[in-house]
Amino acid sequence: MDDEVHIASFIVHHRPDALASIEQLVAKTPGAEIAARDTGRCILLHECGGTRELLACMDAVQATPGVVGVSLVYHHAEPQSTLSDILQPHPEEEGRL
Repeated sequence: MDDEVHIASFIVHHRPDALASIEQLVAKTPGAEIAARDTGRCILLHECGGTRELLACMDAVQATPGVVGVSLVYHHAEPQSTLSDILQPHPEEEGRL
């Protein structure tokens, strides 16, 4: 069976003083990055090999002091092998945006 790739994003609502702790956690988490920051919230992206890794990251962020909530916004999974496939437009859709 193929290894999977999971790509997810979630919004983290937090107290402003918690951002430094979240940044430290994300820096230690392979495949995680903060995509946007604002007072009291940030958007975290995570690419990993499975649902367990994704949920472990979400749980760790939720357990960070000052974090109010973590909401999953997007989650996509597919076999690792399909990431190297070259996509061709369908003839009927060629030239359309």
